Amino acid sequence: MTMSKICTLFSSLSVFAMSCMAQGGDLDYNGKKFVFNSVPAQYNATAPAAIKAKVTAGIQSAVDLTTLLPAGYKKDGSVDYTDYLQSGLDKNRNVVFPDFPVLISSKGLTVNSNSNLYFKPNSKLIMQPNNLEKFEMLRVHGVNNVNIYNANLVGDRKGHLGTSGEHGMGIALRSAKDVNIYSPRISNCWGDGIYIGWRTRDVVDGHYIPSDNINIYNGVIDFNRRNGISIVCGSNINIRNTTIANTYGTLPMSGIDIEPNEPKDVINNITIDSVTTYNNARDGILIVLTRLPQANGSANTNIVVKDHVDDGSYSAFRLGSGFRKTDREMSGQISVIDPVWKNNEMPFRFRSNYQMLPITRFKNIKVMGGPSGAGAANKAARSTIQAFSAPVQNAGQDAVKKMKAGLSKESKIKIEDK
Repeated sequence: MTMSKICTLFSSLSVFAMSCMAQGGDLDYNGKKFVFNSVPAQYNATAPAAIKAKVTAGIQSAVDLTTLLPAGYKKDGSVDYTDYLQSGLDKNRNVVFPDFPVLISSKGLTVNSNSNLYFKPNSKLIMQPNNLEKFEMLRVHGVNNVNIYNANLVGDRKGHLGTSGEHGMGIALRSAKDVNIYSPRISNCWGDGIYIGWRTRDVVDGHYIPSDNINIYNGVIDFNRRNGISIVCGSNINIRNTTIANTYGTLPMSGIDIEPNEPKDVINNITIDSVTTYNNARDGILIVLTRLPQANGSANTNIVVKDHVDDGSYSAFRLGSGFRKTDREMSGQISVIDPVWKNNEMPFRFRSNYQMLPITRFKNIKVMGGPSGAGAANKAARSTIQAFSAPVQNAGQDAVKKMKAGLSKESKIKIEDK
């Protein structure tokens, strides 16, 4: 076979693979079939009693958007009521969504400052299929003091009318401040379940205006196409007791992706606490800070990942790299404390040339299980995390030893037993 034919063959295969991913086909980035798995019961995050009581009380005094719908409204999610809902959001700051599915168009809904949004047990916003590359179901742009309770959003990935683009978002926070999102259920988005970034290119002190003090609690973010949660420009971001699962369709295909686009972005004081990433096609948590450093300025980043559990993603945790020689070294620290990684093809991945990034410390890593189909010994280890038996513990320690050996030349990545 001639070199030109070989190149043509590889080009054709690449187009085929990208086409499959764009349409939500069977191939993941590694040429393997992705298999959707329902989120196990033990990973379904639930709200504490205090938040449930707060929602019940809030609903009593909120305006029911059902009262603003036209006479003879449908309860099966088949009719677009976007304009009616938006009118209610514009005129009222405390609202409760109808207790049945409602179709919204690609215009999405805009959330105003000082708003409280409540979703009832059967409330659901369904995105009407469209062919757009960019759209957002709930826009939280340049506003502050917002609380969203029990949001249930279903995107259009299964019925999307186009094949290109990756920015069909569930909730998009852009230069927003003081936002709490309690118990969201976001699935089937053409892009990300939740996107956190900036709204405009206005620059203050050399940086875009980040989203700040964003808190996400007790969520289940499932089967979204690009990422479960993307953090592109944000400070004081807290994600707690949340499960991100089955992210698949177009790269990066990660549960949580912390990845700024340029040096004017801000990534600082990010806390990921008691988060589970499950069966994501690529990475459970991905941190790529490559575009943040610059030649003539310093970048400071602090990220804490505590009690992270990954089950069955290709890789539990990945650090990206690949910096320019002119970049200045970053300050700050990335701390990964008490992670449990199980049933991964590769528990940990990183690229060389890591010296520009902040010091990264891994403490008390536990690794168990192995990829599906890896034999009886690994099948026995593919169990829920309760206690680590001696064989499983030893296998995990071997994996950690291999990590240490692979990182022996990377002075800024530290792996500590305790």
